[in-house]
Amino acid sequence: GRGLKPGAGGDKPPGESPFGAQLKAVPLKFVKELKDIVLQEAESIGSSAVFECQVSPSTAITTWMKDGSNLRESPKHKFTSDGKDRKLAIIDVQLSDTGEYTCVAKLGNKEKTSTAKLIVE
Repeated sequence: GRGLKPGAGGDKPPGESPFGAQLKAVPLKFVKELKDIVLQEAESIGSSAVFECQVSPSTAITTWMKDGSNLRESPKHKFTSDGKDRKLAIIDVQLSDTGEYTCVAKLGNKEKTSTAKLIVE
């Protein structure tokens, strides 16, 4: 069989319209996923825990969930959005705050999630 010449095919498939590039949306992704936070009960009660992740592109809209329910920003839950960085601070951690926390990133009709647990031992 004939081997393909190096460089054959190039980057663009033939017949691609010149407008293809403009339609290509920026892929929505988590550059940095959330990580589980494990706290020792004795030390952690009353302190705060911060979940951090990074989304790309930075224009993505992020919302936060705990155990599948939407979290609202409150004195207990502080949301920070700075460029690609997204943070959820849980103020004054109690045992009842343990559970699964999810950052939901939305861009147009695309959606990605990153989930981590808050564990108090």
